[in-house]
Amino acid sequence: MRRMLIGRGGIGIVAGLIATVVLSFSVLASSREEGSLVGVASAGKASVGAVASACPVGRFVMDLRAHPANSGLPAPAMTVACSDTQVVVRTNGIPTFPFVAKTPNPLRVQDFTFRIPLTPVIARTPGALNLGAIGVAVDGLPIYGPFEAPAQGTADPLADGILDNCGGHTGPSGEYHVHATPACLPADLMATPDTVVGYALDGFPIMSPFFCADDDCATIVSVRSSYQQVSTDRMVWSRYGYVDGLGDLDRCNGMTGPDGEYRYYAVRTFPYFLGCYTGEVGTQSAKRPERRP
Repeated sequence: MRRMLIGRGGIGIVAGLIATVVLSFSVLASSREEGSLVGVASAGKASVGAVASACPVGRFVMDLRAHPANSGLPAPAMTVACSDTQVVVRTNGIPTFPFVAKTPNPLRVQDFTFRIPLTPVIARTPGALNLGAIGVAVDGLPIYGPFEAPAQGTADPLADGILDNCGGHTGPSGEYHVHATPACLPADLMATPDTVVGYALDGFPIMSPFFCADDDCATIVSVRSSYQQVSTDRMVWSRYGYVDGLGDLDRCNGMTGPDGEYRYYAVRTFPYFLGCYTGEVGTQSAKRPERRP
């Protein structure tokens, strides 16, 4: 594994990011397909290894606050709950940071519902990423793949310069989503080691690009993608190539930790979040194609 060591003081680790989680389940309880929903709140930092069975409600940032720059829009809102088999995330898709238009599409309030497997199952073969949402960030914003629609050449939106400083932009329905590293997540989560920053649709967590190499977190390791640019083609899968062993992560942009749990990592280079699905993807209702007028 190739590693870059970073001084602990420079990261500014946030302790106790989520002290109290208050959830409302009145909307969710009426849905038969979701069964009996149970919310689980957690204080402080939960064990990263408890991926496969515990309801991850405490991983989401529920204290979402409106930004004055986004006047005229509702405040960010999200509910998270678990059934026996799913994590159900409902969000209005409003960011907590100032919206800066990078496409002709205005920001509009949404009604997203993500149903993510509670217990991820590794697929027999990696699955290709779909257009639209491939996951959800812990602040409720949809995560898209590292490409645009075929009409735009299946190109890298970051390389095309159409993403804001937070790694996102709005789609044709006014839905804000992130394609690249979510630099504007609340509480500087991207800089906090061993921190979940989102969940892929197959149920595996997406982690910040740093993890602690020892129990005291005196040594912090920076995780690297194994993709590199191999051409100037617009189509991302021709522009970038996976090189086994180049970095720390596999083709899908994840790896299995010492605890035996698989995780994706959000990195600052292609493919940013995921290169493919390692797990089986469940049904969810927030999938929308990415296109520009």
